[in-house]
This record gives sequence, structure tokens and C-alpha cells, in this order.
Amino acid sequence: MSKWFHAYLFLGIFFLFIFLPNAAFANEEQSVSETAQKYLGVSYLTDGQEPNQGFSTGGLVQYVFKEAKGVELPLYPREQFELGKDVEKGNLQSGDLVFFKGENTENVTSVGIYNGNNEIIISSVSKGVIKAELTEGSYYSNRYIGAKRLDSNNLYQVESPLLKEAMKYIGVDYSSNGKTPEEGFNSARFVQYVFEQALHLKIPDNSSEQWSLGENISKENLQPGDVLFFKNSDTGDITTTAFYVGKGRMIYSSSTKGITIIDFEDSSYWNSRFYGAKRITEVRNIDREDPLISEALKYMGAPYVESGKTPSGFDCSGFTKYVYEKALGIYLPGAPEQQWELGTPVKKEDIEVGDLVFFQNTHRPGISHVGIYAGNNQMIHASRTGSAEVRINYLSYNFYTEKFAGIRRVRNLVIPKDIPAVKEAIDLLNVPYKSGGTSPEGFDTSGFVQYVYKQIGINLPRYGKNMLQEGKEVKEEDLRPGDLVFFKSSSIIPAIYVGNGQIAVVSRTEGVRITNYQVSSYWNPIYYSARRLNVEG
Repeated sequence: MSKWFHAYLFLGIFFLFIFLPNAAFANEEQSVSETAQKYLGVSYLTDGQEPNQGFSTGGLVQYVFKEAKGVELPLYPREQFELGKDVEKGNLQSGDLVFFKGENTENVTSVGIYNGNNEIIISSVSKGVIKAELTEGSYYSNRYIGAKRLDSNNLYQVESPLLKEAMKYIGVDYSSNGKTPEEGFNSARFVQYVFEQALHLKIPDNSSEQWSLGENISKENLQPGDVLFFKNSDTGDITTTAFYVGKGRMIYSSSTKGITIIDFEDSSYWNSRFYGAKRITEVRNIDREDPLISEALKYMGAPYVESGKTPSGFDCSGFTKYVYEKALGIYLPGAPEQQWELGTPVKKEDIEVGDLVFFQNTHRPGISHVGIYAGNNQMIHASRTGSAEVRINYLSYNFYTEKFAGIRRVRNLVIPKDIPAVKEAIDLLNVPYKSGGTSPEGFDTSGFVQYVYKQIGINLPRYGKNMLQEGKEVKEEDLRPGDLVFFKSSSIIPAIYVGNGQIAVVSRTEGVRITNYQVSSYWNPIYYSARRLNVEG
């Protein structure tokens, strides 16, 4: 190839780099006005938003910006006037919005799109969509109020990262259960999603719990990005959350319109339901360093299963029982109403991490649900509602506030393993039941007790009825760990008292286990007697 060819090729590429960006910029700037010109001649229609029906002035602007820029604008000129940056009349550019007042009012009543050369495109009541002059003395020049330049990525000129994120989802559908823009949102989950995307803060997914966060803000001190809360006027429960946009407006997920911006300040409906506002900049975490909470967190997301007792599925008390046993070696009974009978009652203001929190009349009468207090007004529990899994909830959630029954502290229910008989018994936990069994391969009830005491140098008779003759009798209220406890059913059943109302005993279904006989509907009624042996060391 000739050197001239290479020279021309170089120059051609050079000029493309110089002029192509400017050409692209010009096309972008012209796209709004060029799109608007496609609808010249379309008739006027009050509140019209479609070319096949007709356009109002705001409807034309709304439709054109949706087509040209892919952004949703409000319908009415007065709302569109709240968008974008102010532009001086002498600095107008193609695509700017130009606003006009009515004949007998100073308020904004109509809007047009600047087309360049002192020309606007506007939907006229008498002529439909037309081009009109903006020169001095013309009809529109005399009613001119101002102009705005819109940034498609920040229509409302907001600085708050929460609002910048929230504005991205205008027009997203409402969904009562959705968690993503594709699924749709309810109001609380919309707020939750925006906080996570914008600030990487994980907040609750319901309005009542969200109210637990942040700093209380009065209406007079609202700032863009603050969270607004609204209640059900009949029940007083918090039902709706929204972001404050500024100038009396909010953005939220409406059950009829999806994500939308509305004026709430002048609305009697919203004002009558206003509950309060919060400024949320951080979310206080649970106490993850506590060994009990650290253990509980291992099972986050485990499914709720009625009567479940393992990580493959928990019910509420099965979860608390499992976690306390794994983390602290504390053996709780298996039902919430039984756990309620244990430990020390605690006032709300004295609650500590690890305390058991109880609720009543949830899905059945009486004490019916329990969770573990995890710090900062939160509990971790196996929830049967919603996602039906092990999860964290705030105690201020409406449901839990209404159903709250009380608090119990059970950390002190530690089994004293320094007692020789108790230590030996604990070491044999989960050994299976075996009819006639007297060794760690399998035990029956008396075979287990006989074996334990043999390990510490005491020989007992083979069966419970004969063990009753050993040692000295002890009153129930004087029981100490290591004492023999007897229950009378079709035969005499021996067990080893391990403290705090608990016994080590053999169950046909679970083998050697710890159970609290004092709160058990089976063991408590058949309590028979107790004996204390002369144990050295």
C-alpha cells in the first residue's frame, strides 16, 4: 500500500475520534425534542398520556421522556417543576422543560419541551401538540415561569445515597412477598432492599421492626432520606414505611401503583396515619461474641419443623433446647411451657443476652413460643410464620409485643460435673436403651444406675425396688446432685438426680438422657422417693 493510503487512514481515524463523541452528544441532547416532534398534531386531552388518545401538557412530557430516556416522570406540570436543576431563560438547551402559569393564577399549569431557536413543543388545549414561539411578547413568553434541565439518573437532584438508590425503582410493581425488583416489593421490603443496596445495612423486612432502629425525628426536622412510618388508623399498628424525598413528598411501594412518589404533607389520608420518622445511619448488631449466640447463628435458615429437635428442622423449643445443650451443656425440657417453668424471672429492663423470651397465645393458648435474646432488642428463634425458619426478629415487632409473656434466665442451670456420680452419668448420655442392659452397649433403667455407681465404688442391687433399701431417705425439697430418685409406674424406676429438678434416666426411645422431672407431665406425677448414699470423694 502507498504511504498516502496510510496517511489518509490515520487522518480518518483521527477525525472520527475528534468528532464522533460530539456527534453522539448532540444526538443525546436532541433525542427528547426529536421524539416530541413525532407527536405534532396529536390532539389535546385532559390528563391524556397516550398518542392514540391525546396528550395533556404534562402527559406529553411524561410520554416523551419515557420513550426517549426510559425514565418515569410525574404526570402533572406542578410535580415536574420539582425535578431537575433551574435553568436561566438565556441558557436554554434543546430538551429542557419550560413551565408556564395559568391565565388567572401564578401557579404552574402547563409545560413544554424546548426545541431550540426560541421554540417549544407543547400540547395546546385548542390545537393539540404544536410548535410555539417563546419570543418576547408571545403568548407563552408572557406566561413563562421557569425552566428545568433534567438528569435522567437523578431527576430529583437528591444527595442522599438512599434516595438515589430508591429512585431507580420507580414504577416497579407492588408485591406482598417480593424481595427483589423483579418480584416487586411491599413498602417495608422496598425500604429494606434500598438500605442494603445503598449503605450495605441489613435492616428488618417489616415496618414494625424497622421502627426499632435509628433516631426519632420530628416532622419539622425531616431531611431527605429519613424513613417515614404510617399506622393503621383502626389498630394503631405500623403498616407502611417510606423514604422522605423533601418538600413534603415521599417515595414508597403503593399497593395500587408500585414504587411511586407522592405528596404526603398535604394529604389528610397520610397525615391522619402518620406515626413518626426515623433517621437510620447504623444498625446495632446482636452480640455475636456470646458463645450461646455464636452457636445459635450456626443454624440460621434451618427450616421450621413441628416437634423438630435437630438442625434438619427445629420447632421453637427444640431450637432453644439444642442450642443451650451444645453451647453451655444446659439441658432444657422440650416444650416452651416447660422451659417457662425454669430459671429466674427477669424484668424487661434487666434482660441479658442468652435469656429466654416467651410469648403466649400465638398459635395455641398459653405459653406457646420461645426465643433466645441476642442483644440490641433482637432475638434469634425458630419461627413458624413467614419464611418458617431460624431467623432474627426485633422484640418490638407488633406481633411479639402483643404476645409477649415474660423472660427467664436459665444460664445458671449448669449440671455440676464435679459430683462423681453426676459426671459418670453425663458421660453416658445417648447410650441406647436395651432390655436387660447393664453396660455402655445398652442400658435398662436400673442397669444404668447400677453401672454409674459401680464406677465410683458403690455396689447397688440390680433392680430399683431393692435400691430403695440403700442409703438414707431424703425429702424431695432436700435433694442434692448424686442422690437416687425413684418413680413408681408398673415398677420402681430409678434415676440419678443431677440438680435443678433434673434427672439422668434411661428412656426407651432416647436412651440415657437428661430430663427435668419437676416440669414433666409424665415424671412429676409418679415421683415416689429419694435416697442418699454414703459417697466419698
